[in-house]
Amino acid sequence: MKKKITAVVLISAMTVLLAGGCQKENESGGSVKIYYNAIESGDYYEGWADQLKEQAEKNNAEFQAGYAEKSVETQVTQIKEAQKDGSNVFLCGLVTPDITAEIKSAAGAAPIVFINNAPPDSQLEKDRYIYVASDEFMAGQYQAEFILEKFADKDEINVMILKGPKDASGAIGRTDGLKQTLKASGKKINYVFEDYANWSGDIAKELTGMFLRTKRPVDCVAANNDDMAIGAVTAFEEAGADTGSTLFLGVDASAGGCSAIAEGRMDFTVYQPMSAQITAAVEAARNLAEGKGIKEMDGASEDGKYILLPFEKVTAGNVKDYQ
Repeated sequence: MKKKITAVVLISAMTVLLAGGCQKENESGGSVKIYYNAIESGDYYEGWADQLKEQAEKNNAEFQAGYAEKSVETQVTQIKEAQKDGSNVFLCGLVTPDITAEIKSAAGAAPIVFINNAPPDSQLEKDRYIYVASDEFMAGQYQAEFILEKFADKDEINVMILKGPKDASGAIGRTDGLKQTLKASGKKINYVFEDYANWSGDIAKELTGMFLRTKRPVDCVAANNDDMAIGAVTAFEEAGADTGSTLFLGVDASAGGCSAIAEGRMDFTVYQPMSAQITAAVEAARNLAEGKGIKEMDGASEDGKYILLPFEKVTAGNVKDYQ
């Protein structure tokens, strides 16, 4: 079983009979209606929606979900329609951080809990527009620390980086954490290849195959997620390249990533506490809908704009705890 962070205590709600039927009520007398707008459909975000719905039901809140299919126009339209239909708090995975102001306008007076992709800090507001996630910089930092530990005797390290989408906060934070930590080591770091594989194992495999044809030496492949790391490993294997002397690192501790580590194909990943993020996002949404703040919640920042839950390092030595 993958390690879970203990969920915070959930707030119960009163149920009263209204003229139109049975409706769930919050402490201030109005129903909590959560609308989650995801970046796109598919197993990953629909999995988020399923777990968010489960948590909403435990919180006696109504829940609906929509999928923007990576379209800015669709996301704005869906938020507007949900606001008109009575949703009074939103969970939003931004298609791009550039439209944060438009999303806030579309939501009207309703508060927003951003998840999946971070808005600019300047667009967040204490106890009204907040972001729930883990510190993406830390994931890259943990990758770099593992690399430096394994290559402690090397003065020069050749690094390949496979990144998520260009404007994704996870890709930016993880890459920055990796690079800044490697730079601080004082070692000579050669970035022999760096490109966007957009979270895709297939694209990562294709890009890695192209790189291998250059015959340039590489000591480690640091990917922003596990799928891309596995894609890189597969490209090495299919090309007959040596995987024993190359480190392969991912992020997420996905089922595939953990299996690859257990099999000796990958070396390292970082567990992102998705279940804890989902629990926190729903509780925060309920608090904001009821006019409460997030100050007492685990991981809440002092400025009231963030809830950040810690990543965890996963290696062959502890991977069984995450499977």
